[in-house]
Amino acid sequence: MIDFYVMSNFLDTSKIIGILKDYYTVTHIRIAILNNDYKDIAGYPDKRAALCEYIRTSKIANKHCEECDEKACSIARNCGSAYMYKCHAGLYEIIRPLYVNGLIVGFLFFAHMLSGESKEYCLNDILSRTKNFNLDDNKIKELVNNSALLNYDYIKAASRLLETIATHLCLEKMGLIKEYDNLITNINRYIYDHIKENIQINDICNAVGVGKTKLCSISKEYFKTGIHEHIRQIKIDKAKEILINEPEVSIDDVVQRCGFSDYNYFIYIFRNIVGITPKKFIKINEVKETDSLTSLE
Repeated sequence: MIDFYVMSNFLDTSKIIGILKDYYTVTHIRIAILNNDYKDIAGYPDKRAALCEYIRTSKIANKHCEECDEKACSIARNCGSAYMYKCHAGLYEIIRPLYVNGLIVGFLFFAHMLSGESKEYCLNDILSRTKNFNLDDNKIKELVNNSALLNYDYIKAASRLLETIATHLCLEKMGLIKEYDNLITNINRYIYDHIKENIQINDICNAVGVGKTKLCSISKEYFKTGIHEHIRQIKIDKAKEILINEPEVSIDDVVQRCGFSDYNYFIYIFRNIVGITPKKFIKINEVKETDSLTSLE
């Protein structure tokens, strides 16, 4: 699998919604697409399940939800296939990377499934997980009672179906990527393949067959930033990925693997883009790890 940074504004969501609607008609499970920043950018129905929406009204809970989504996407990215898990609030979810030309452009997401031996069991589990979020227990009880209770076999079948949907979308492309898809993919692929190097604009131009003016124009239109900034963003995203998945690695090693000229320059760029130093980033993610997701066996 190629780990890669591809901006989600390439996704033509208007063409995808119709497909998601068809699968919802069959499964009655909300299906959504997340971008590479782990944000929900398209889904059917357009709103999350009522129980999930209510839990997210708590700012504390919503922060946990965002962290939960990010963690799940990271795991799915690493395993390259559908990943089933129980979210921090007690709902089951399945996530699967979406590939175009071998590169991850987003994630397909079956969300907010209630599953357990009974609704009472599920309710008690959810209440224990959300007790510190200042939510109304009676409201949660009402929403649980109004939710469909799915059995394990159904969720397993949904996981296999999600693999099929993702394969269908990516093989057919189904309008996933807008104009310039191959060129954009090739630009990003070149940056990733040479991420350890000091990449110059001329290098990219020669590799993909466009001039400087065209490359800069494409970068502004599709990456919403200059090409130099885009290269740095990809390098920092790769650095973050290494720091999350390999916390024991030295910063010097990250500097070399991500193609920065020296240690101090890397620290400066990382802090400028991420807002904190690499060491602080590692500590924050170590704390998150203690509240890790529970995989569905």
